[in-house]
Amino acid sequence: MIGSVFSKTLWDRRFSLAGWAGGALVLTLAVVAVYPLVVASSDLQSVIADFPPEVMAIFGIDPATFLTGAGFLQGQLYTLIGPIMVIGLGATAAVAATAREEQTGTMDMLLSMPVSRSSVLLQKSAVVAVSVLVIPTTMAFVMAATNPIFDLELSISGIIAANLGLAGLGLIFAAFALMIGAFSGSVPMTTGITLLVAVLSWFTSAFSGIFGWLDIPSEVSPFSWYAEGFPLLGTFPVSFVWLGVGIAALIVAAVTLFAHRDIATETAVLPRRISFGRTPATIQPRAARLLVSVFGKSVWDRRRSIWAWALGLSTVLLLTIAAWPVVASDPDAIRGLITAMPKELFALLGVTDPELIATPTGFVSTRAYQSIGPVVMILFSVGAVASMIVREEHTGILDIVLAHPQRRRRVLLGKVTAIAVLATGIGVVLMVTGLIGSAIWDMEFVFVNVVGANVGLVALSLFFGGLSLALWSLLPSGRSAAGITAGIAVGTFLLNGLGSVVDALEPFRPLSPFYWYLGDTPPLAHGISPGYVGLLAGAVVCVILAAQRFNQRDLAV
Repeated sequence: MIGSVFSKTLWDRRFSLAGWAGGALVLTLAVVAVYPLVVASSDLQSVIADFPPEVMAIFGIDPATFLTGAGFLQGQLYTLIGPIMVIGLGATAAVAATAREEQTGTMDMLLSMPVSRSSVLLQKSAVVAVSVLVIPTTMAFVMAATNPIFDLELSISGIIAANLGLAGLGLIFAAFALMIGAFSGSVPMTTGITLLVAVLSWFTSAFSGIFGWLDIPSEVSPFSWYAEGFPLLGTFPVSFVWLGVGIAALIVAAVTLFAHRDIATETAVLPRRISFGRTPATIQPRAARLLVSVFGKSVWDRRRSIWAWALGLSTVLLLTIAAWPVVASDPDAIRGLITAMPKELFALLGVTDPELIATPTGFVSTRAYQSIGPVVMILFSVGAVASMIVREEHTGILDIVLAHPQRRRRVLLGKVTAIAVLATGIGVVLMVTGLIGSAIWDMEFVFVNVVGANVGLVALSLFFGGLSLALWSLLPSGRSAAGITAGIAVGTFLLNGLGSVVDALEPFRPLSPFYWYLGDTPPLAHGISPGYVGLLAGAVVCVILAAQRFNQRDLAV
């Protein structure tokens, strides 16, 4: 170890944190650079003033301030992009600090050292906090540097307040993930439950203006505490105190649960259910299930958490569908907003044909299939590759698996098939939710189009999962495969969107997987596109390449 648990854990995450910082820098610059185009739109202010404020809240727009630097950045950077980044990074770091180390067996070795459990978890919590702070710190520096260049007119106190709130939002969900990981010791369960709670919290806050029954739940939502007031104007809302209290309470709960957790037998603090008249089931060693099948074990390990992933995305889809009647009540306002806002802004969000937002398929696709859906599904597939393959190699578990009489290629294909089946399961649940929502709110979605949208979403996630796998097989270490894949995903997403409005980039759009998935038509407006076949073919090619490389890979390195 390097000095302490804190320094060793932070050193292990140095490349990952550098990748997250680079992504935050690029995205912040891209959003800030669009601001002058928004200010130049003379018709936008009148259109926004006539638009229903509760619908504006869904898009993160404050009609009174949107054409100011603070209002624009609050709506575009601190409503969706920033929260997604800090929650994703915080949850990833928290899972790595608790559940993943227990799953791979390194936690057992760490706890055999002369250091208390509380000290271990507190030091790891400190690393998680430092990790989360990387993103708001990067964003703060970019905004401070570009403030005079783009005439944002932001105060230093406003920049600090906004990014302090963003850090608090990321930390509270990271602390929640620490608590779940300390209690369950399961990577998939911790990730899935954290994602579900984050999505529900966001929608509870964003849709409280539309659905009155969400008023009370929204008061205890971390997103409501985070969004209260206007931090970019230099105010420090009192609700930030609740974020701090929540973070402290969750960390105390995590330390308490971890102190009583039986790592060796994988039992939780709560007692097992007593079965009367039956022989208590014995707890099988972790290695015992390796004798069944690689595919079966991989699916079995994620049998519970997969529902959290599916339920989180289904909630996004269902509530977006439910919001459409409110949006459709004033069609002239939404068309005016689309006309007044610059296409470059829509392009940054992956919307290449803004006119289609005024249709039910376009509106629902914007949130569920063009922004949140792809992010979540790519995180799932790339994260599954990192968990099932990359980390198993570096922790020695893959050596144990390959010690059994199975061919390397069969082991790899078993894990890949499990990822594909699990991703397809999420897509099926999402498809059923879309059909049910369409029937309830009379959206009149075409069945083939709903199926096609979810086939495309799964195909996109499998492509990036396959790309991550191929990079792992090609790189000497493979640990940076997920980070490189995330960078490629962000870059190609921007290439597809900006390529629709920047002539110099337009010829390169076909190089983006998002072009194959989205094209210029919302996923819910067309059936199974030929581009989906290209995505699946690309995923298969990546898997074949990885399988061939895996046969010659020296796992001892």
